[in-house]
Amino acid sequence: MADRVLLVTTDEALARAAGALLAVGAELTHERDGGIGLAAAERAHPDVVVWDGELPAAEESTVARLRATGAGIVVVAGAAALAAGVQALREGAEQLVVRPVDPDHLAAAVARAAEAGRWRRAALRMTPAGSGGGSEGHRPRTLAEVEREHIERALRHHAGNRTRAARELGISRATLINKIRSYALDL
Repeated sequence: MADRVLLVTTDEALARAAGALLAVGAELTHERDGGIGLAAAERAHPDVVVWDGELPAAEESTVARLRATGAGIVVVAGAAALAAGVQALREGAEQLVVRPVDPDHLAAAVARAAEAGRWRRAALRMTPAGSGGGSEGHRPRTLAEVEREHIERALRHHAGNRTRAARELGISRATLINKIRSYALDL
């Protein structure tokens, strides 16, 4: 299934770079206004929102509202808006892409954010509405357990190729090897 990507920007260079996502099978929707883009995200629940960090903020809780949709969030910022991009990461955006935007770099960031969005939507489905976060039959898992499973899945997907798995995970090959050792993975 193709990732549904909502691009919110007035920057034509970013829009052209995002056009490369079509080549990898993404469904791309483009909004040029922050308020309209935020409303579109809340209405359509895309897999990923690529948000131009140089847009005037719709309001202070933009990242929180985008996270509530279950979407993965990629913020694009240039030197002038880098502080706002870093703040968006602190608030929960998954990826920060710095201008000028390389289409391949953007596609990789979107892929990582889409994976994070899938995890978030799964967590939202597991949490009953109005509950305190717990549910019958739910076994809380540690971050280490989730990370280990994620690493194992990436390695299986790439038939044990550590370089490709590391690239998918957004970490260096050396970091992946250290994590394989620390989790005593037998691959």
